[in-house]
Amino acid sequence: MAVAFMAALFYGVVGADKFLLLSPLVILGYVCLAGWILAATFSNRSVFVAPPSFFLFLLFMAYGATMGVVSAIPYEAKLRMLLIGLFLGAYYVWGNSFALFRRSRTVLGWVILFALLSSLYGLVNFFKQPEMVLWVERYAPYVGRLASTYICPNHFAHLLQMLLPFCLVLILIPKAGLFLRILSGYSFLMFLPALFLTESRAGWLGSITAVGVTICLLALRKSKKLFLLLILLVPLCSTLLLAGAWRYSETFQRRMQPVVTFLEGQAEGGVGSESRDFRPQTWMDTIDMIKERPITGFGPASYRYAFPEHRTRFKGHRIVTGHPHNEYLEVASEYGLIGFGLFALAWCYGLIRLLVFSLKTPNQHHAFMAMAFLGTAAGTMLHSFFDFQMHIFQNALVFALLAAIATGPMCGHRQEIVLKRGTAGLRGLWMRLLRIALVILAIGGLLLAIPSFSSTFIRAAADRFAEAGNSEMAKRYYRQALQIDSSNWRAYKGIGAVIFEERYYSLDRAEKHELAQIEKNFLAEGYLHNSKDAVLVFDYGMVTVFLGGTDEGIALLKKVAALRPFNEIYWWRLGIAQRKAGRYEEALESFRYAQFLKNSPVTRKNIQWLEKQLNPPVAPELIKAVPAPTPDAAKRRPAVEIVPLDELHQWMENL
Repeated sequence: MAVAFMAALFYGVVGADKFLLLSPLVILGYVCLAGWILAATFSNRSVFVAPPSFFLFLLFMAYGATMGVVSAIPYEAKLRMLLIGLFLGAYYVWGNSFALFRRSRTVLGWVILFALLSSLYGLVNFFKQPEMVLWVERYAPYVGRLASTYICPNHFAHLLQMLLPFCLVLILIPKAGLFLRILSGYSFLMFLPALFLTESRAGWLGSITAVGVTICLLALRKSKKLFLLLILLVPLCSTLLLAGAWRYSETFQRRMQPVVTFLEGQAEGGVGSESRDFRPQTWMDTIDMIKERPITGFGPASYRYAFPEHRTRFKGHRIVTGHPHNEYLEVASEYGLIGFGLFALAWCYGLIRLLVFSLKTPNQHHAFMAMAFLGTAAGTMLHSFFDFQMHIFQNALVFALLAAIATGPMCGHRQEIVLKRGTAGLRGLWMRLLRIALVILAIGGLLLAIPSFSSTFIRAAADRFAEAGNSEMAKRYYRQALQIDSSNWRAYKGIGAVIFEERYYSLDRAEKHELAQIEKNFLAEGYLHNSKDAVLVFDYGMVTVFLGGTDEGIALLKKVAALRPFNEIYWWRLGIAQRKAGRYEEALESFRYAQFLKNSPVTRKNIQWLEKQLNPPVAPELIKAVPAPTPDAAKRRPAVEIVPLDELHQWMENL
């Protein structure tokens, strides 16, 4: 719980590079995970079982780890699978720990209290100093939107959305205790204005879905007739709520207008290209990307680097699309249909098991907890159509916690069965093998996480030194990161950038050449581990051109232009390199495309110069001979015809 709380509290403070915060938290999480499993394994009194869908998710993780080895960026795939392993391990540990309601209600109370304090802080901060988060200025402000300690309001909205169903059901559970019921009711009311001010469309729709599904399931537990009635009333009331908000709330109307435009485009047979929202256009490009590798995908954590080459519809300049803002498309693009199918099977099987349990269990409080999580899952599934909130570390960890609270009684029931039947025979052998396998996975995950995330943390610290201008400390930290994990391509990229600064300001020709060679060596090594990061490939191409490798360098710069098709700077720099190499036709083509992206004066001048080199102007005759004049004509005009001054000026300009 402390790991999740610390991640949520300081998420907006650390800046754009979250690894400075998440790396030590991931290591701490694996230490806790390995410690719990080892302690439970060597305790004769402990019995632990697999929560619903655990083995199916484990199968998905094994598939992802296998695909990560052959993916385009194995280093990023390794980090992603370690994160998924932590979430899955936490689900296992918590599921076996929350068999008793008195434990789960205590934990849930702390989670709700934390979210309540975050909401109150967000409300005060929204009106007092929205440009700040805690004690630092927001590096990516969302003007006019509440985000609390997060950076993106959509992700904070998802945190509140996940807890709304639990707040609702706790009010109805007498065993929750008076204090927790009052806290839940007050938190439910305070979450609503905070949620509205986030202006998260997916958060609004997801919250309505989560609460609506929870209410319907609560009714199903009591009466089928009431359930059928609410199946009609809940959608009707939700529609009336949305219609009223559309009519009377300028905020709601402003935020939902792009969605309406997209739906209108769909009704007319379009693909939403008229919508100002980039999501529909990105979705269509992602579908094209999936068609290229439909079975296996591009590998875990590869979307940010593999997608740009497939981007054709969304033409936002210099915008890097790290996520498609659709979890389903991102999973399909990275893991292929095989991985998507495994994940969907695990997800759906777990929810079905939980639904059956909630309807059959005689304990009302256990049933209500399960129904609350089913509502949370339904809201998250809708939210996932429009965002990537499950890629946010603390949100995924809280989701695993809520899933474990819901499934804890199921694990407790199975633990009782195992204790009654004993551990003799094949059952005992299976349990011993399971424990050994879990110990190996926990220790193996810890041994992988420590060097991988230590290297990532040190690299992030080196970036801070580089930004502060302390190049010596930056280089020392980059080298330490590479000593721990030689596949850390970001460290190669960072040390290359630091050496470039030294080369740029050096006035000695020999020293410049020596520094350039060192810079190239580091960038070349980083290129081997990630050949799709535009900044790294660009730096590698530029230093290669500087050292005389014109053909190789220009080929790298062409690759950068393909990776960033809507960034005019990369196309302009490609044109400069081609022009200096005497490739005038190629340079002219590059500059014309850069002009299409942004018609700047320097681009126009380059185009004019190249056009003159490829089509040199023919100088006109300044003096044109005329027939010999008659005596009378000679008195009236000169024997030569003078070219007009404006024609002379035009010729000189062309020249």
